Amino acid sequence: MTRTRILYALAAALTAAALVLPLWGFTMSAPQYPDESLHLRVTRSGIVGDVHEIQTLQQYVGVRFPTDLPELAWSAEAIGALAALLLIAALVGAGALGRTYRILCGAALIAFLLASAAIVQVRLYEVGHTRDPHAPLRHVRNFTPPLVGPVKVGNFTVWSYPHLGGTALLLAAGLAVAGARRPRGARERAPRMHRKAVA
Repeated sequence: MTRTRILYALAAALTAAALVLPLWGFTMSAPQYPDESLHLRVTRSGIVGDVHEIQTLQQYVGVRFPTDLPELAWSAEAIGALAALLLIAALVGAGALGRTYRILCGAALIAFLLASAAIVQVRLYEVGHTRDPHAPLRHVRNFTPPLVGPVKVGNFTVWSYPHLGGTALLLAAGLAVAGARRPRGARERAPRMHRKAVA
């Protein structure tokens, strides 16, 4: 049980850390500017980084830069709630009720990550498809940046990736899943006890 408590305490700490760390990141680079890259970071308070420079560049390809992200408000509340639930999971007992609670906590964290990924992907689709038809560079086709990986936008390559906060949440989910698994010793003892009762 000590191992489970440690895993869930670490998961709670990592989840709480995501409240103050950047959740997602974007990097733009171009061959004509090999030593200069532009960076954006999505935090719980909004998008920070080279915002002005990227907004200026986006005007040429007609991209509408998202400035209002109301989903960040509820995601911060959800992350805080998940951190509290995971901390409680580190304190509950080792019985069936406690294990069920820990499984539900892990499932809730995974569900949050999947829902967040879906929302982010929708936002990325809107960025690449809701464009100004009168932009100067009209030959640039619509695009959809992936959650993780590169996409070509004109001469630029845009990389998207989980930042420190997103990575912390993924690690927390992995720890929660590991902590919810029944220890091997417990699985082995149960059949032995059953055989003794039959004998």
